[in-house]
Amino acid sequence: MDQIEIRAWVHRGVRGLIVLTLLGLLTMSLPALMTGTPALAVLGVNASPDQIAAFMASLNLDRPAPERLWEWLSNAAGGDLGASLVTGRSLTGELAARLPITIELLLLGQVVALALTLPVAMASAWRPGGLLDRIATVTAFVLLSVPTFVFGLLGIMLFSVMLGLLPATGWVPFGIDPIGHLRHLVLPVLTIGLAEAAVLVRVLRADLITTMREPYVLASRSRGMGTARLMITRVLRPSSLTTMTLVGLGFGALFGGSALIETVFAIPGMGRLAVTAIGARDFPVIEMIVIFSGIAVFLAALAVDILYTFVDPRTRRAHARS
Repeated sequence: MDQIEIRAWVHRGVRGLIVLTLLGLLTMSLPALMTGTPALAVLGVNASPDQIAAFMASLNLDRPAPERLWEWLSNAAGGDLGASLVTGRSLTGELAARLPITIELLLLGQVVALALTLPVAMASAWRPGGLLDRIATVTAFVLLSVPTFVFGLLGIMLFSVMLGLLPATGWVPFGIDPIGHLRHLVLPVLTIGLAEAAVLVRVLRADLITTMREPYVLASRSRGMGTARLMITRVLRPSSLTTMTLVGLGFGALFGGSALIETVFAIPGMGRLAVTAIGARDFPVIEMIVIFSGIAVFLAALAVDILYTFVDPRTRRAHARS
């Protein structure tokens, strides 16, 4: 890696930190932007102005957003994320308990999405307009038109209510019951995987078809290279950049939007915690979740940039020029 590439990565990191700083400032401004105040959520609507002022001062909510952000970051660096206004529980403990659940759920969902996407997209791209391609296209459009939570409800109705094969909701830690843990994961992971695969199949199929028109691919086909070998060794790698972007950014977006899936399946992850905190106006919890969601998106984008340089080394210079 030369100096130009190093400077490019430094500039990209600085831009990311600027975005995260702006997100943090906006997050710390939430108590002033949202209707109601944390004091009313805790003290009740009959609290006097003096009680409200004292409560806000005790939590430093009456201070400017930059000061609150600096204090929050300083405390977070020492492992103190504050406490919930409603339950009084340490947010560090809540994060440690719930974050692994959400990450496991989303990672397995993306793995299922890729496991469905790769064979279907390659088979569709090999014979565009064929029977399999038409079936895959119609199926993808149907899945795209259905909201994600509907997949979850249909899965619960079919596999839990009608067939009784899988639990409908709930969560079992792996250390307590490994089999029960996996059984509770099946439906939410499939729900995420199907929703993501519907998008990825369409994108990867289009990129594969474009790559297959390249002269070097046509030459390999004319020499009689087998279908599977051609797709894997010549076509898939240069066609995967857009799909990689969607997978990486999709993971970051799903981290912030996991509330729907976790609520439907009663999974005690970060998303369900966010729903509870918003309903109770538990601002410390909301602030923590928003900031960590922004960090997740930033890290996902950074991981995609790094993977680009391994999948297609030509992108190193393009990144350096940017």
